[in-house]
Amino acid sequence: MKKTPLAKKSKKHSSSWWRKKRVEEAKKIALERDNYCCVRCGKSKEAGYAIHGSHVYPEGTYHNMSADPLNIKALCYQCHFNWWHKHPTEAGAWFRKTFPERYAYLKMKSLESIKINWQTYSPIEASIEAIEIINASK
Repeated sequence: MKKTPLAKKSKKHSSSWWRKKRVEEAKKIALERDNYCCVRCGKSKEAGYAIHGSHVYPEGTYHNMSADPLNIKALCYQCHFNWWHKHPTEAGAWFRKTFPERYAYLKMKSLESIKINWQTYSPIEASIEAIEIINASK
């Protein structure tokens, strides 16, 4: 008697799994936006430097902003770990001064308390909405 293969069940992923996927997508969008160059010192991936997608507002605390490309900036390894994480007050002040419209948008967004369906969330759509909000406030 021949055994028939069992049909594979489609795996249902958790909200956490989907959020991580959306963060990966958002980091890619942010790195492309910043041309894979560190927004602080200008080092580039093309020149052989490791460029990281670094969150402005920490993703662990601000889940609703973790996959927003405007909450992610490109930093080289040195700027990311030896400056952004070691000198957060200075780094935050630099970000506010360098990207004032983006900072205002992120500050407003950080005060929101919303539940996100990560499976259907689109980082690209979030970027478009954010840019419209920033432009409307000018």
